Amino acid sequence: MAHFYINVYNSETTLDDVGSDFPGLPEATAEARSAAADLIREEILAGGQLQRHHRIEVEDENRRVVHVLKFDELIAD
Repeated sequence: MAHFYINVYNSETTLDDVGSDFPGLPEATAEARSAAADLIREEILAGGQLQRHHRIEVEDENRRVVHVLKFDELIAD
């Protein structure tokens, strides 16, 4: 298992201080995609304005960014 941190940068910055164990980077990025989809859904249901530049960054155990997921990657035009 590898340890990853998933940080959210939207209207607020939420840094993951604890992290989670995943079998590898693909599973950590899948969790980031799921979290982003949930955040997008919540924003839309609340009647808010979605900001396409919001993002989630996945960091490895050394706190190096290993993946960036921009919310606009999940939105169909």
